Amino acid sequence: MARVTALTRAASAYPTGFWVLWWGTLLNRLGEFVVPLLGFYLTAHAHLGVTQVSVILAMLGLGRFVSEGLSGPLTDRRGPAFTMILALSGGAVMILALSFAQGFWWTAAGVLGFSLLSALYKPAASTAVADLTQGPQRTRAYNLLYWAINVGAATAPVLGGWLAGRSLRLLFWLDAATMAAYALLLTLLYPRAARPAQHAAARARQLLPRDTLLWQFCLASLLFGLTYQSYKLLAVVFAQQGFSAAQYGQVLAVNGALVVLLGLPLGHLIARSGHPRWQALGAALLGVGFLGHALAHTLWAHMLAVAVWTVGEIIAYGISKTIISELGPPEQRGTYIGLVGSMAGLATLLAPLLCGALLQRLGDRKSTRLNS
Repeated sequence: MARVTALTRAASAYPTGFWVLWWGTLLNRLGEFVVPLLGFYLTAHAHLGVTQVSVILAMLGLGRFVSEGLSGPLTDRRGPAFTMILALSGGAVMILALSFAQGFWWTAAGVLGFSLLSALYKPAASTAVADLTQGPQRTRAYNLLYWAINVGAATAPVLGGWLAGRSLRLLFWLDAATMAAYALLLTLLYPRAARPAQHAAARARQLLPRDTLLWQFCLASLLFGLTYQSYKLLAVVFAQQGFSAAQYGQVLAVNGALVVLLGLPLGHLIARSGHPRWQALGAALLGVGFLGHALAHTLWAHMLAVAVWTVGEIIAYGISKTIISELGPPEQRGTYIGLVGSMAGLATLLAPLLCGALLQRLGDRKSTRLNS
């Protein structure tokens, strides 16, 4: 009975709109089958070459870079609910269309279209959390949402892999269904609130704010994103060092497990002070962790490296959202969040290209030294 009371008290600490976002996010992430398995689908089912697959996957980063920058002003003008519903319903339609795409060009266009629409969601959702919360509660809310995202991210690829053995097209339909269900949930249950009106029209016309601190934070976010997104090339490093695909999966599983176990307690600890220095600590741990991969030659050493950068990821995530949500005026909050989010999209686009070039120039030499 006491446990039920504690849960009820915890739930009532956040407004209804936040829990609509939380449950909708969990539902959507549990059904996010297509993006994690897109490379496999393009290779095994669409029979495209490595270069073609790389270009198509880069469309995800390109779409996010463009769309997140546009999502912020749209959110400031029309509100988070409108933008999130547009992103989810449009993304659902594009995923269905993508399931029928044939050939390289149509598939690339479909992936780009999907990314352009679905990526509108993130800045709007972050703005919604900032509108619904304040003070230390805001940081805790971001971390609760982050935890739900990662529970889904850890589960969806496993479930998707099982479903793919029955029908690859089924993955597209179920993914679209969860996006549509979330859009319906927002339409029916998310509270509509007016955006701050003071000077809103004048500020909305200023798509690129003249705020030096904002652009410094954007640059820092780009550097952070370039480091974080390099994990996508870890598979190549593991192959060069002679590890198996199963061992690679075991190492990456450390990330998901630690986020689920430590995400909430670390987030609540950070929320007590909410000091921006946490962001610097998170970035430092991320860098140290990825440096660890450059020095690691055993499975346990790679696992330790993942553990270090995962803690950095957890620390940086919630506090960075809080910082950017409070950096600009409330009526321009979406624009600020969207510009920072677009840096993550640019990092998603650039990191595989930069890491691939570095591995091509330096990775082979390292492998040669290891094998000699």
